[in-house]
Amino acid sequence: MNNIKGTALVYSGGLLDDLHAKTAHGLLRLSDRFEILGVIDHKHHNQMSDDIVSHCAKNVPIFKNLALSLETMDNKPDYIVIGVAFGGGKLPHEHRGIVEDSIKNNIDVVSGLHELLSEDAEFKTLASKSKTTIYDIRKPKTIDELSFWSGKILDLKIPKIAVLGTDCATGKRTVCQFLVQDLSESDIKTEVIYTGQTGFLQGFKHGFILDSTLNDFVSGELEKAILECADECSPEIILIEGQSSLRNPSGPCGSELLLSGDVDGVILVHPFDREYFDNFEDVGCVLPSLEDEINLIKTYGKNVMGVCINSKQESMLSNFKMNLRYLS
Repeated sequence: MNNIKGTALVYSGGLLDDLHAKTAHGLLRLSDRFEILGVIDHKHHNQMSDDIVSHCAKNVPIFKNLALSLETMDNKPDYIVIGVAFGGGKLPHEHRGIVEDSIKNNIDVVSGLHELLSEDAEFKTLASKSKTTIYDIRKPKTIDELSFWSGKILDLKIPKIAVLGTDCATGKRTVCQFLVQDLSESDIKTEVIYTGQTGFLQGFKHGFILDSTLNDFVSGELEKAILECADECSPEIILIEGQSSLRNPSGPCGSELLLSGDVDGVILVHPFDREYFDNFEDVGCVLPSLEDEINLIKTYGKNVMGVCINSKQESMLSNFKMNLRYLS
């Protein structure tokens, strides 16, 4: 998979202003793996990416569909990247057209969905005829490719900081990106351990996709990624991207980073405007308070070093605003 590299269009399917297009947002803000040429989004076409998403690395056009993008651009892209984390990790029927159109135009497809598009019978037949490749980056590794936790990480002296959130879709990876930029400006060599599909697509060098890893191997894959990063890059600080949150009932996550990652501190991202966990307003799953989450993290023997506030009061939903304040 690491050989995936080239020009790309990002597909957001009418959802570019929605949190679930976080992969699209991430790629527009940073990508060492792809040169992003534009976005395909029927709702926001004839605009530019800066009109919808803040902090874009490059202001690129938004096209209504693939056909119009190919008529406009000088060169055909190497890839179409699915930029939306659709509910349940499946590609909805109304979005199948982008995959079909890509294959018919001999453009490879890159997907981070749980549903493996390369195993879809219709897509598989079309891809075989056109000699096009569908890359499913969430395809699970085999047991022979996975590692158990060994405890070697306990000897690592490089400071490790977990970037966690009180909920999913709070901007944890974006915080990592901003912190790397700020630390680099201070001549502090910093590396990020990615734990989701967007971090891989952005081109971070070390990490693994946590939610496509067999549970027994999550701790070992995390340890392996951190140790490889330390050995190959010799950073002064290692940031570890969090997933979901410690108490999100639909997918609790974070204790692995705190314990198996043997972190030295936590930066916590809190969606200030939310009352309930994302997508669970109807069942009354109340989001914990910032103070309560900080106290929970303390029970793991870890301290919160800083807090980032994600708020939509001053901007559009996709305009991530970060305030970092250091705590004693």
